[in-house]
Amino acid sequence: MDINWNAVFSGFIVAVVLGLAASLVGVSETSVWLFTIPGLVGGFVAGYMVSGVGDGAVHGGLATVIGALLTLAFLTVFGVLFIGIIPAIGGATIALLVLFFQAIPGAIAGAVGGWAKDRRAPQAAAGSETASR
Repeated sequence: MDINWNAVFSGFIVAVVLGLAASLVGVSETSVWLFTIPGLVGGFVAGYMVSGVGDGAVHGGLATVIGALLTLAFLTVFGVLFIGIIPAIGGATIALLVLFFQAIPGAIAGAVGGWAKDRRAPQAAAGSETASR
């Protein structure tokens, strides 16, 4: 299987932007489900850029996991610099659990995106004309 890195990068950018926006909300019992949105949207974008359910799932999972890991690394370094090593390590541990909330829906959404692209109507060639009566 060939990995379409353009699709993974696009899904990654979407997941990172939405992940950073979701991290500004804070963590509570009701807002923890908000962390699945970056995985869903980023995975769907990556999956839609490739065709097929299997390829979409792989690309969606890759995009969300890479996006979540880089966001986690950035926020952990930021936390060590500004709040200390112990709270930053504690936050990184909790964030690894959040990674699971992003990876699984990202792969599922990638599969849905790949399926949706396969279900699209075929587009006509640029030079062909269709006669309709």
